[in-house]
Amino acid sequence: MSGRPARQFDRETRLRLRRVCLGLLSYLMFLVPMSIAVHAGSSTMGWSGVAVFTGLAVSINGVALAAIASGWSKRFADPSLLVPQLVAAMLLALGMIHFFEGEARSVLLLLFVAVFFFGLFGLDTRRYLLLTIGTAVGYAGLSTWELASAGASQDAWLMEALRFSALVVVTIWMSFIGGYFASIRRRVATQRKELEAANARLRELSIRDELTGLYNRRHLTERLEQESERSRRYGQGFSVALIDIDHFKAINDTHGHAVGDEVLVQFAAILRLQARFVDHVGQAPERTLGRFGGEEFMIILPGTPLAGARVCLERMRAAVARTPFETSAGPLVATFSAGLAEQREDEPSQALLQRADEALYRAKQAGRDRLES
Repeated sequence: MSGRPARQFDRETRLRLRRVCLGLLSYLMFLVPMSIAVHAGSSTMGWSGVAVFTGLAVSINGVALAAIASGWSKRFADPSLLVPQLVAAMLLALGMIHFFEGEARSVLLLLFVAVFFFGLFGLDTRRYLLLTIGTAVGYAGLSTWELASAGASQDAWLMEALRFSALVVVTIWMSFIGGYFASIRRRVATQRKELEAANARLRELSIRDELTGLYNRRHLTERLEQESERSRRYGQGFSVALIDIDHFKAINDTHGHAVGDEVLVQFAAILRLQARFVDHVGQAPERTLGRFGGEEFMIILPGTPLAGARVCLERMRAAVARTPFETSAGPLVATFSAGLAEQREDEPSQALLQRADEALYRAKQAGRDRLES
């Protein structure tokens, strides 16, 4: 019997879960010095206290793990729940340190340092300093209450002041260092996003025709292969149209290539506008319209049989024929011829394209300004 498939987490969730596990590992590592202190008689918490500390640590991290793994934490501004975990760790450290005295207390103040290191995952300087203030106030309040209750000597007060000052100095410096690392992390993240955006722009430029802004031959060829593969896999046919502007060479020879470029740009704009009214073609993710080369254009019509493709192309042909091209040489009228082909079962994309090209040739031979299939 097959088991239930394991849940797949996204990259950010996996990272947050690993951080929580790292925090739990930090707690458990402190069981070693705590156990030594208890064994040496430097702590009043006893072994039952160690067990309580362990249970609380596991519970805190267990709640964080459950909240992150279930996606519940994503409703908050900080889905990693870093600040609540740090606050819980600080309170647990203060509660535990209360049961230690002498050198053991000084050593276990490193618990706070460990918590501050954990803050490197997401705290900026301001939040670090707030954490420092909270730690200082908490420890000062705990120490004052303990010393006053015990009627401690001046030496005991001085020793606690020494611990307090050392704790404040270390946590303040860690706040600035942690904030510095946070700023580096933000800059790296910003640069990564900028690089990804630049790569996306370069990718887009590499598949765009510079003159018309439509997709170029490279992208159309890739898109045709993708559509052919999808058709073979899911049995959904499609059609391809090759379009060629009639007598375009005469426009270049009579008015110059600059005017020819103006005609190409406006011709592409008409096709793009008409494509918006065509199912599938007008959807940006489909990317089915482009300049195939020179005055030749291609349209891929996913899920469209030959009859439907003919209706689409006739509408485009009529729109081009009735629209004058405003150029620097004055208004010009142009038409186009098109060859249509519908994919056959298991037909290679190049064979399909060849049939569309042959149909285009027949349209030219039959007098132009027409469609052939």
